[in-house]
Amino acid sequence: MPKIEFQEAGVTVEGEAGDDLRKIAHKNGVSVHGGVNKYINCRGFGLCGSDRILVDPKDCVTPLTWKEKLHLGEKSKMRLACQAKLVSDAKISIAPALEYGEEMKGNLQFGAAALFFGGLTLFFVVFMLFELVGKPLF
Repeated sequence: MPKIEFQEAGVTVEGEAGDDLRKIAHKNGVSVHGGVNKYINCRGFGLCGSDRILVDPKDCVTPLTWKEKLHLGEKSKMRLACQAKLVSDAKISIAPALEYGEEMKGNLQFGAAALFFGGLTLFFVVFMLFELVGKPLF
């Protein structure tokens, strides 16, 4: 069985060849998601791109899938843990997932503020339209 070292977590485990790295990490209590992505992710379907990792050596996992090429680009050094299937011994860095999680946290905060102020603006526009027509809302 191949050995996998999750560097930032300080965990070394054995994994079944052919299993994806996300599954192996979760079985052993290692999170491959950072920040809010621990709660907001696609659960391993390769749709969100939040489980970004660096793999050393590159040939210890299967080649890039089309989903990885879509999220990360053709020549990316990163991989998606849910798409990379284990072939041989590997060293995994989850630092890209942690950085991406912090980036998504900022995006989520900005989106919440934009939604709030957009809704407030819409309310006042509708209120003013009703006032102009002569049929007050209140």
